[in-house]
Amino acid sequence: MAVTVTNMTLVRDTLKDRVLDAATTNTNGTAEVFTITPTKGMDKMIIEVEVGDTHGAVAVSMGAGAQYWATKALAWSCPQAKTTIMHISDVARFKTTAGTYLLTLTPAGTKKLQSEHAAKVGVIELP
Repeated sequence: MAVTVTNMTLVRDTLKDRVLDAATTNTNGTAEVFTITPTKGMDKMIIEVEVGDTHGAVAVSMGAGAQYWATKALAWSCPQAKTTIMHISDVARFKTTAGTYLLTLTPAGTKKLQSEHAAKVGVIELP
């Protein structure tokens, strides 16, 4: 399954509630794709990945985009009981032909993203 990520746009001098979209895949060892559709330049976006208190780290990757020179994906790990925040500066290499960015979360071993990792993704767009 795929999850469409809700963008949270910050406004100067204004408080905002944090918005996170939960994983919907609840099958052992199955990855899930989160689709990010920016409304501003990707260089004004912060991606956050939250993982629950147990069951290990979640592998996170953003695939190479549609540009002919965009051949290398970006990968990192989000430890359990943490929120990992990433600002990507070289964003053009990850953009698809549809203008979106695809973030893939892969559970630890045979764990489930939804019920065991309680994985969530959020996007913060800066003013």
